[in-house]
Amino acid sequence: MKAMRLFLVLLVASILLTTALAQRVSVTESLHNLSPQGPGPIKATTGYACLFCHAPHNAMPAPTPLFNHQLSTQTYDMYTSTTYHQNSLQPQIASTSKLCLSCHDGTVAIGQTVSQGLIATSGSMDVSKSNLHADLRTSHPFSFATPIMDNGELKLSLLASPAQTADPAVKLVQGTVECTTCHEAHTPNIDLVVQKFLVRDSSSGQLCLACHDPSRPTATYLSGWLTSQHAIASNSTGGDPTMGGYATVAANACVSCHVPHNASSGGRLLRQATQEATCAACHSGKNLNPVLPDVTGEFDNSQYKHPISRTGLHDPTENSFPLNSSRHSECTDCHNSHAAKGGIPAVAPALQPALNGVSGVLATDGTTPLKPASNQYELCFKCHGNSTNKPQSAGFLAYGRTPFRKSFAIVSDPYNARLAFQSAVTRHNVTQPSRAGIAPSLRGSMLDLSGNPVGRSLASGTYIYCTDCHNNEGARGSGGPAANGPHGSKFAHIVERRYDMNDLPSAPGGSYGAGVAYSSGVTGPYALCDKCHNVDALVDSTGVGDTVFKKHWSHVVKAGAACSTCHASHGVQGGSTASSGHLVDFDASVVGADGQNRLSIDTTSRTCYLTCHGVVHDGVAATNKY
Repeated sequence: MKAMRLFLVLLVASILLTTALAQRVSVTESLHNLSPQGPGPIKATTGYACLFCHAPHNAMPAPTPLFNHQLSTQTYDMYTSTTYHQNSLQPQIASTSKLCLSCHDGTVAIGQTVSQGLIATSGSMDVSKSNLHADLRTSHPFSFATPIMDNGELKLSLLASPAQTADPAVKLVQGTVECTTCHEAHTPNIDLVVQKFLVRDSSSGQLCLACHDPSRPTATYLSGWLTSQHAIASNSTGGDPTMGGYATVAANACVSCHVPHNASSGGRLLRQATQEATCAACHSGKNLNPVLPDVTGEFDNSQYKHPISRTGLHDPTENSFPLNSSRHSECTDCHNSHAAKGGIPAVAPALQPALNGVSGVLATDGTTPLKPASNQYELCFKCHGNSTNKPQSAGFLAYGRTPFRKSFAIVSDPYNARLAFQSAVTRHNVTQPSRAGIAPSLRGSMLDLSGNPVGRSLASGTYIYCTDCHNNEGARGSGGPAANGPHGSKFAHIVERRYDMNDLPSAPGGSYGAGVAYSSGVTGPYALCDKCHNVDALVDSTGVGDTVFKKHWSHVVKAGAACSTCHASHGVQGGSTASSGHLVDFDASVVGADGQNRLSIDTTSRTCYLTCHGVVHDGVAATNKY
C-alpha cells in the first residue's frame, strides 16, 4: 500500500512537471533566434539559432562562455538617484551584462559575429523596446561594486557573505546584480504573461521582492507596500501592456507605475515622464474595471485646485521642513503610493487610509519632520504652516480672495494655519478637540451633500479634518461620486460647499453693495458652515436659536453680511475671549474702524465698535448697535 501511494505521488509530480515544462518555450522559438527559421521580425540569411551568441570555435576568449557576438566598446551613463546607495561600475568584460549589451545598446550591428563576421539580416522591429542605448539612467541599476550597500530596504540576504537574493530563481552574478539576475536569455516565457525572458513569474511584484524588502523596520520609502491598495487591488487592467501587462492592479504591482528599462523618468523609473501622468493612467476615471474616481479631471476641469506642476518630480529625500524654496505640489507630496490604502476613513484627526505613510511636520513647532505623519493636519502643515510664500503672495488670488483679518496686523505669521488652529482663545477643532458648550449652534453630526445628518459625530471632544471643509464639491465621503480630498473644486479656496464672501467696498467700512442674499440648505451661500452648524436656527428673526449673539438675522439676512466678514475660518491668533470668542476676527478689508479708530466687539454686551456697509457702530446710538 505504501509503495502504491509513493507511486501515485511520483506520477502526479511527473505529470505536473511535464505540463510545466511543456509550457516553456526554448530559445529556438524566441526572438533571440535570428536564424532564417526564427519566429521574430529580424531574420539572418544564414546560420543557426545559437550562432548569434555562441560559437564552438573561434569565439571570444575566456571568461566569456564561447561568446560570439562582437562586444560594444561604449561607455555608459549609469543610473543615479538621491535614494540610490550603490556604487555602479561600467559593465565588465566578464559580466553577463556586457554580453547582453553587445546587442541591446544599439551600437553594434545585430549579426556582427566574432567567428563569421557580419551575417546579413533582413526585417526590422521596434528597437525602442529592446535598445537600451548608452544612457542607462532610465534602466534599473546593475553592475554594482561589491559588497552591496544597505539602504535599509534591501533583503538582508543581499548583505550576507556570500550575497544572495531571497528567491533561488533570481541569482546574483559574482555577488552583484547583472542582466541575467532578472533575465534568462534562453527561455522567454517562464513568465507566461509578459514573456520578456524573465527568470520567474513576476506577477504581484515577485521579481522585485526578491531584492527589495518593504517589511524591514528601516524601510522608509517602501514600508506598508505589502498591504497597500496598489498591492492588493483587484481592479482589472485588461492585460494592457502600457499598465504592466497583467490582468489586475495587484498582479501588475510594481510595474503598474515603474518599468525596469527605458523609463520615461530617470531616477524613479516611472512609466510616464511625470508623476501626475503616471498616476493618471488609473486615476482618471478610465482604463480600469471598475473605474476609479476621476482625480485627473478635477485638476483639469476645476476652477480652483491644488497647483500640481505636471513637470517636476517629488524627491523622496525632501526633509527640509517647512517647505519654503522647495515649495511645490505633486501627487506624492500628499500620497505615498507604496503605503496608501482604500477603505473606511480613519477617525479624525488620524490620517485617512489614502494618506497612509505620507510625511508631515510636528504641529507643536511646525518644523520637526514626521516620517510618517500620524494625523492629517501634520501633512497639511508642510505647506500651510510655517512656510514662507503663503497667501500674501499675489499668486494666491487664483484661489479666491483671502480675507485680511484684524489680527493679522499684530501677529508675526498671519497666514499660518498651524498657529491659528493652536489658538488658546478660539479655533476650529482640527489640532485640538472640541470643547463643550462653545458653539450652541453645532449639530449632532455632519450633513452630507443632500442635507442628511449621516456624517461623523460633532460631540464634545471630537476633531474635524482639514478635508471636511477643503474638498471636491462631489466628494464620496459626503455622499457624492467624486474622490475625496482637496484636488479641485468649483468653489474658491477648494472648499466642498458654497462659502460666499462680500464684495470688497471701495474702502474698509464702506458699502459692499447688495450683500449676499441668504437662502438655507445645501445650496445656500453658507452651505459649508451649515454642514456642521444649524445656520437656519442662527438667523431666525425671533432670535430663539441665536443664543449667543442675538443679531445674526439682522446682519446676515437683513444686511447681507457674509459669515467671513466677522468670523475667521481656522482660528484667531492672539486676542482674548472677550474680543475674539466664537472665531470673531473681522475682515479688515471689508470692515473699517469707527470714529475713535476702534475695530472690535464686546462679546458681553454684544456691541460692535467699527464701521461696516457705510454705517458707524460706536456703541452710542441704539440704532448703530445693530
